[in-house]
Amino acid sequence: MISILRNIPRFVSTTRFKTTIWYVFVFTLLELLLGVGVYFYLYKNLNESLDGSLLKQANAIKTVVLQKHIDIESFTPDSLFTNEEDLMWDIIYDAVALNRRNTFIQISRSGKIIFKSASLFQNQLSLPSGMERKQLFDFRDSTLSKSLIRCAVANEKKYQVIAAFPKEHIIETLDSLKNLYLFLAPIFLLISIFGGAIISANALSRIDRIIKKTEEITAQNLDQRIQGEEYHDEYGRLVRTMNKMIQRIKLSVDYMNQFSLSAAHELKTPLTILRGELEVSLKSTKTPETYKEILESNYEETLRLIKIVDNLFFIAKVDHTKIQLIKSEINAKQFLNQILRNLKILGKEKNISLSLECDEGLEIIIDKETMQQVITNLVDNAIKYGDENQTVLLVCTKEVNRIHISITNKGEGIPPEELPNIFNRFYRVENSRNRKTGGIGLGLSVVKSIVEWHDGNITVHSIPNGETTFIVSLPT
Repeated sequence: MISILRNIPRFVSTTRFKTTIWYVFVFTLLELLLGVGVYFYLYKNLNESLDGSLLKQANAIKTVVLQKHIDIESFTPDSLFTNEEDLMWDIIYDAVALNRRNTFIQISRSGKIIFKSASLFQNQLSLPSGMERKQLFDFRDSTLSKSLIRCAVANEKKYQVIAAFPKEHIIETLDSLKNLYLFLAPIFLLISIFGGAIISANALSRIDRIIKKTEEITAQNLDQRIQGEEYHDEYGRLVRTMNKMIQRIKLSVDYMNQFSLSAAHELKTPLTILRGELEVSLKSTKTPETYKEILESNYEETLRLIKIVDNLFFIAKVDHTKIQLIKSEINAKQFLNQILRNLKILGKEKNISLSLECDEGLEIIIDKETMQQVITNLVDNAIKYGDENQTVLLVCTKEVNRIHISITNKGEGIPPEELPNIFNRFYRVENSRNRKTGGIGLGLSVVKSIVEWHDGNITVHSIPNGETTFIVSLPT
């Protein structure tokens, strides 16, 4: 019992309980609105029906009386009609013959009552002051009825016809409806509670399956997916969204695993070389020339380590801070020429020349430092992966409101299936994984980020064993 009481707050806070309560609330509200609506609709309908019936009867009697008014006014008792009331009954008989509800009928001429229906007995209809000229109104007369009496008046010349009927039957009908509603309301409430519980349990059971399956998915089995994408409702939409999220997580984990392996490999190689050469130099005395060679080798490996760390640091900045660009308008040809002069020495080993085609007066608006990193990276790659005795060509052109800088080389090219991935972080084309070219697949990712900071874009076209062209497009 104590454990049940302890679990009550937890149960009350569940979505299942809240959904059931909400369903019961909505159902009860609709039931209440329906009941009130039916009540007032019936009230209005019954009153309108009564008004129509009374007016119709009063006007029918008035019409007959006006048609026979000469006979009425010239009446003298005889063997057929001993008094005026008998005459009136004969005249209006057809108009009141269908009066099965015992409507109160009273006819006056010049203020004198000349006919009363039998339902009035010894009483008469005494209208409240000021009501004589109204067609329809309610009044109360305890001698005739305990409830309100609805009255219809038809006046014409000296005649006044009153048709009245107690509202008891309307009140009784509405009371019966109210009692029926009060009897059925608890039953409907119980039905709504059980119905809400069943509906919420059925709906949330599928959510429970998602939760259970999601809890089973770990970093080791990200290939698994949640079942239910075939549903075309919110549940199916949730499943599809969750599966897409799992796919994105898997890609991120794959990237990180690839990065870990590549970074470990790339960092291990120069560190191993550094350690080995240092151990050798410490074991015995070397000539100055040998020490110089060891230091030069260590220096090269240190530069590799610095480059790897710089790229990692740059990627971290991209993810966690907004880089502020300092843009300025510079001459495109001078800017690109300076980069090629700095990189010219890199092509000598493979006898690769660097060539530039650019208009003299072409101006570009860029952050010089970061854009220099972009062009340097692309030209460096063109040299690394280009064939010997070739030319790396830079072309800078202007087209409407865009400036295009293309870097083209000839070499192995990039396989078509690799092209969609080359700008992803930590991704490297398989045939580029060798120590000679180095890197851990961050260069092109950095390039793409910088170009996009400039509101530009970068594309690549490659033919296997042919030309590869990277095109940087920037706004003017």
